[in-house]
Amino acid sequence: MVSMSEPDAPHLPPLILANILSRVTDIRDIAACILASRALFVAAKQCPRIRLDAATRTRRLREDRGGVKGTSFCTLAGNVAALLGSHLRSLAVNASEGQSCVDDAMWVEEGESDEADDLHVTSLKSVIAWAATAAGPTLQEVEIIDFWRQSCWRKAEALPVISHLCHNLLKLVLKNAWLSVDGLKIMPNLTHLTLECIRIEDENLSKLNECFPSLQILNLIRVGSLKKPKICLSQLKTFRWEVSTNEPTSLAIYAPNLVYIELKCVRPENLILETPSLSTLKLTIDKLCPTVQVDGLVSLKSLRIESLDLDSLLQRFTSDRDIRSLDLELPDSADYSDLYGAVELDYLVQLFAGINEVKLSPRFSCELMRLLVVCADYEFPSCLEKLFVHLPESFISDCPFVPLLRNSASFCKVTVLFHADTSDAVCQAAASLWPLSFPKMTWQWGTWQ
Repeated sequence: MVSMSEPDAPHLPPLILANILSRVTDIRDIAACILASRALFVAAKQCPRIRLDAATRTRRLREDRGGVKGTSFCTLAGNVAALLGSHLRSLAVNASEGQSCVDDAMWVEEGESDEADDLHVTSLKSVIAWAATAAGPTLQEVEIIDFWRQSCWRKAEALPVISHLCHNLLKLVLKNAWLSVDGLKIMPNLTHLTLECIRIEDENLSKLNECFPSLQILNLIRVGSLKKPKICLSQLKTFRWEVSTNEPTSLAIYAPNLVYIELKCVRPENLILETPSLSTLKLTIDKLCPTVQVDGLVSLKSLRIESLDLDSLLQRFTSDRDIRSLDLELPDSADYSDLYGAVELDYLVQLFAGINEVKLSPRFSCELMRLLVVCADYEFPSCLEKLFVHLPESFISDCPFVPLLRNSASFCKVTVLFHADTSDAVCQAAASLWPLSFPKMTWQWGTWQ
């Protein structure tokens, strides 16, 4: 960063300068600004947002080549919070890239980095260093991303400490940690919580329900050590839950105001969705057990399913429901034969006829195009108003989804995305010829990779 002399200092109010400085991700650059002019020195102490990144810091230490080695990364957040005090509103600490920094002066001998704790940023010592400052009670957003090789085998007290000292926190993001909930207090102001790659000592999520009653947005991404988790949150509106293994086999969500769910699971034996306000469900799943009952979806309007069990899932989630928007996709490993066994085409075309908007995601689109020729003679009254398709790479300019167009409303809006490897000549021919067969429809064109 270019040094600025005092006569050339920027003539802007301190709060505006502070906002600008808060977008600088490297704390050393902010330090350089402090030394540049008195105006920047004053502004720096009012920065509302600070982000500390272990990888960025290590690159700077490498560049110094034997210069001042500086403070351990684990204590930097405490120093910054003490400096900024009650001006600080957002703090982000990212140690996740520590594994690429074995020559950092603060590391132990190479090969023993997982025995150190210099990047264990969810530990009691690390969190209390910034949470116990004047910044703690005024912080509104906190994001802590730990270094997994140091955090996976150490239970951390980040949650209890934050609940005791950060009373006005609205948003909390914790990643790559083993979290204790002993001593966790109620946080009535917290509305947004993300736990990602987390092992948590709350097997049924009872403490989460009890201590975060005002949550409106919740993300649980690969959270382990769960047995029979239940979500019981009356204010919850948006929920993303990704279960990456066969455990737990029972998932329950009781949320009367929930309107949006992304649920990724494997093969649950029990799935309870008591969500009467839910309007959008995005489901990625291997298979539902035959005994599972899907109730509590009286308001469901938009449905996305990614699975090879499409036939069963579509019947479970669309029967007797007024679905307006449907998005279908296949798993990464799926092929032509998988789609043929996943859903009956006559049932699928009839289903499309009763839906306003259909989106065929890339893998589903590519395989479906090979099968649609058998639907050429199907004719159903249709209310389909929007059709969104991804086309595979092709050298043929004939429209491969004519059966879908024949079973769409005449004023349907059709969006076609050609694969990026499709030749310009094929794309141009399609854009010229296809609308001639369906002139009342609105056509849009694009590409996908």
